[in-house]
Amino acid sequence: MAKRYRAPLGASLVVLSSVFYASYGVWTKLLGNFFDGFTVTVLRSIIVVAILLPIALFNHSLQPLRIKENWRYITGMIIASLFTWGTLYFAILQAGIGVSLTVTYASIVIGQFFFGWLFAGERFTKDKALAAFLGLIGLAFIFFPSTHGIGLMALPAAFVSGLCTAANTVFAKKIRYNATQSTIMLWAAGIVANMVMAAALHKQYPAFGLEAAWLYLVIFSVASVIASWSLVRGVKLIDAGAAGILGLLEIVFGLFFGIVFFGERPGLIVLAGAAVIVVAAAVPYCNDYNSQTGTLE
Repeated sequence: MAKRYRAPLGASLVVLSSVFYASYGVWTKLLGNFFDGFTVTVLRSIIVVAILLPIALFNHSLQPLRIKENWRYITGMIIASLFTWGTLYFAILQAGIGVSLTVTYASIVIGQFFFGWLFAGERFTKDKALAAFLGLIGLAFIFFPSTHGIGLMALPAAFVSGLCTAANTVFAKKIRYNATQSTIMLWAAGIVANMVMAAALHKQYPAFGLEAAWLYLVIFSVASVIASWSLVRGVKLIDAGAAGILGLLEIVFGLFFGIVFFGERPGLIVLAGAAVIVVAAAVPYCNDYNSQTGTLE
């Protein structure tokens, strides 16, 4: 691929992933309390792998595992997956959705800059710093008006969840597989980690039936395939830090889905926050597109 096309394609894939990640809120609301958070993640991960494996086999895109080269990233994915959902679940119960997601997305941005520097040798440039600053301001506008009482451990838990999400993104970027196999490995790590957490917490798997929740779970899984593959493919083309900023568009798309599907009416402050996030997401993209370096550095 020509170098000058890498940045536009990579950024576009990350934005596409943000659309489908934002749809997670829709499917979560439709699923309601039918599943537990850990069990639904196990089942969704199994469905995602079951979808991706035949595609990978048909396209002959499965590569040797090369455990000696990749074991660190595979182990990192499993460890990070252990603390991605449980900590966020705890934070939401203690502090509410708004402030928990604020801290989580803020730590995703910080984490992708940090882990991108630590594991991938990415540079923290002035345009990334500006984009991160604007993105955090936008998040504050969106979520802080809904802040209530906050438990002592809730914010650290949300912060850990975001860092683990960021770490998984960088591990998926660095692991020496193509995008499809990297995505399969990421979801396989999720199966292992969430089965361990579900067993440790004595969570029960619901019996299969004709309930609509099972259909929603399948659609949720298809959305997860598109979201995760697009993100993994995107971060293999651009910096993880820049992807973290572009990923903030998930909040904007989430607001849109809330308006369209659930009749939510965000206030002016929230809409202003969404506008700031759009500007933040544009900064690293436009800077690199104009220079045509193709790396979003």
